[in-house]
Amino acid sequence: MTDPQILLPQVYLAGPGVFRSDVAEFATVLKQLCRQHGLVPLWPMDNDIAPEADKARQADHIRRANEDMIRRADAVLAELTPFRGPNMDPGTAYEIGFAVALGKPVFAWTPDGHTLLERTVNATSVNRGGVIYDADNFAIEDFGLSENLMIATSVRRTFATAAEAAAACADFLKQAPR
Repeated sequence: MTDPQILLPQVYLAGPGVFRSDVAEFATVLKQLCRQHGLVPLWPMDNDIAPEADKARQADHIRRANEDMIRRADAVLAELTPFRGPNMDPGTAYEIGFAVALGKPVFAWTPDGHTLLERTVNATSVNRGGVIYDADNFAIEDFGLSENLMIATSVRRTFATAAEAAAACADFLKQAPR
């Protein structure tokens, strides 16, 4: 007998939520949200990774297991909330790029409504000829997007909430051939 969940679309849940102090509660809410929309959640921390003394080897196992989940997924739901600075989590950026390279649709969310420029400009920024530079003399991109252009333009859309992103993902996958 076939497991009915196998027939439902699977979505990989990317984002910095795996680092939250309330990770178990956060994952439960996010997974339930997916199920409410007829999506099977693939949560990275559900991978069975045995602890190893060699941390580099363990890190490689985690990356490979997450990549395998993304390969199995029909789509990715990615949280773009700023993480340890004005930009999103770099691991999530990698997962988005990996999914896009595989042709998987990515639906994103962040409750932070600011543009990348708004989050990055500070007292040490300098405006020269209409271009704003940071303290290290690097131009701060200004495309009016919520994240770096490579991320913001590769996701289907960025929503304000996980619920909105999950609903859009579910609607998209219902129309996609399986």
